Amino acid sequence: SIFVPMGIGAVSTFFVFWSLSGLLLKIFISMKNTYYKGLNSFTLRQFSSKINTMTFSMTIICLMLFITICVLSSAMSMKISMTNNLKKLAPADVQIGKFINVTDYEYYSEKQIEDSKISIYDTLEKLGYDVDNKLKDIVKLDVYNFDNIDLKTSIGSYYDIAKDKYPLMPYNKKESIVKISDYNKIAKLFRLKEYTLNDDEYFIVANYSEYVEFRNEGLKAHTILNINEKELKPKYDSCVEGFIAMNSTYSNMGVFVVPDNAVNDSMKKYEYLTANYNVTDINEKNLSEKELSEICKENSNNTVIDFDSKMTIKENSIGLGAMVTFIGLYLGIIFLISCAAILALKELSESSDNVEKFNMLRKIGVDEKMINKALFRQIGIFFMFPLLVAIIHSVFGIQFAITIMSGLASKKDLLPSAIATVIIIGIIYGAYFLATYLGSRNIIKEE
Repeated sequence: SIFVPMGIGAVSTFFVFWSLSGLLLKIFISMKNTYYKGLNSFTLRQFSSKINTMTFSMTIICLMLFITICVLSSAMSMKISMTNNLKKLAPADVQIGKFINVTDYEYYSEKQIEDSKISIYDTLEKLGYDVDNKLKDIVKLDVYNFDNIDLKTSIGSYYDIAKDKYPLMPYNKKESIVKISDYNKIAKLFRLKEYTLNDDEYFIVANYSEYVEFRNEGLKAHTILNINEKELKPKYDSCVEGFIAMNSTYSNMGVFVVPDNAVNDSMKKYEYLTANYNVTDINEKNLSEKELSEICKENSNNTVIDFDSKMTIKENSIGLGAMVTFIGLYLGIIFLISCAAILALKELSESSDNVEKFNMLRKIGVDEKMINKALFRQIGIFFMFPLLVAIIHSVFGIQFAITIMSGLASKKDLLPSAIATVIIIGIIYGAYFLATYLGSRNIIKEE
């Protein structure tokens, strides 16, 4: 469970604050030149005293800062990734999918079952849509399933290890298979790399990272596929990055690409028709989109076609991205302000209680500049200590969050989101620190 490592992390953070302040004090006492320089001894003892009296509070503040950093970085990374993914993963204007040779009378109507016997092209023409005149760059791709090729079969000898390591994998799920000629057509349209195959070879196209790692183990085991009494061996020891269905995320769990002569139409299960609208003006493109989408929706009870498009994916992605960004910013900023406010109130309260200590420093000859410098360092250490521990936690927390959001966020998009997070924390946290210092300086100021 995810709560176990979170609980261990919280307890560990408590012990860090419980022990580290005393350890740091002992280290600095042993460094006599540093400890007795200026008011360092006063500053360090003040800091050590505060940490010892509010260990639990500092633990909560640190964990809240940790959540702030992770939420802000992950949310913005997800937003950036989704924006970038649209250009790569939805390169065509429209993609229509359709089940072929449906036989389930409980789920489908008679009209839908009849429609599943003809191609997408024929269905659209039947509905009065002029495919050849209204679409261009048309690519048709067929997806095949074989009863003897499921996830368990496709990973071969690796299954003995995988069944214990990944017990929740759908090992009975039938694998998707496409012909090399069809894949190269869609790859050309999607601006992906095209490949060649010998008659006894296959390769896997995938881009969902969790499944890529899983399938690579099966490929390394040189799993042989038996398709139509034809044995095929893997051409590569790892998956080829790519996809056949447009999406806003890296969600392709794996498609097997085989020689054309390895399949026959009797095993066809699904069909894609991918194309661009035969217009250039954005307004005309919007009208074309509206026309085709309405035809598909109005006839959904009579056909088995699924309509998808670049515009639809973009709209859904923008909506999800905006929601994630809003929630991330809202939670992150609320947590950040809460932490900074607690630290500020605690420090202002301490300054009010320590007025006599600072007056005593003045009486023994310490000038105002030195006192202000010591106060600045004291408040700075007090603010930075939980933030530094939270940053260390976040190095691992963000990687875990990105792994959990695999397909939605990418590690390569962490840098801009990390920079944005630093700026937000720097402005808000820094403003509270500065306000606390100025307020504390006025409190201890000599009357």
